[in-house]
Amino acid sequence: MFHVLLGSKKRSSGINAEYGGSKGTSKGISEGLKIMRKKAPETAAVIFAVNGEDVFFHCLVPKKLSGGASLRADEWLATFSGLLGAKCGGKDLYAQGSGKGAAHVEKALNLAKQYVDSKMK
Repeated sequence: MFHVLLGSKKRSSGINAEYGGSKGTSKGISEGLKIMRKKAPETAAVIFAVNGEDVFFHCLVPKKLSGGASLRADEWLATFSGLLGAKCGGKDLYAQGSGKGAAHVEKALNLAKQYVDSKMK
């Protein structure tokens, strides 16, 4: 199962999605981000993948949003990574992480949404 949080200049929105080829892995997230970059190049996203107790997440922030909105991928992940018992790393435009806190993904999504909403005002 994949959980997606999208942020644009207008608002943020959440999507739960089943994605065919890959179960909840970091590779599956990468495949989804490639598609997203083509279809919505000015949209920031955090994608979570859950596989049993494991949770993987990647964050992508377009340059346009990192400047004006001060939205940074590494800071975005830092808002919820502790809740997931995760290790993460990255920079302002791209960051990723993984942990063992799959039971807390819904709470992590809420924290991620609060962060992006505060930056997109």
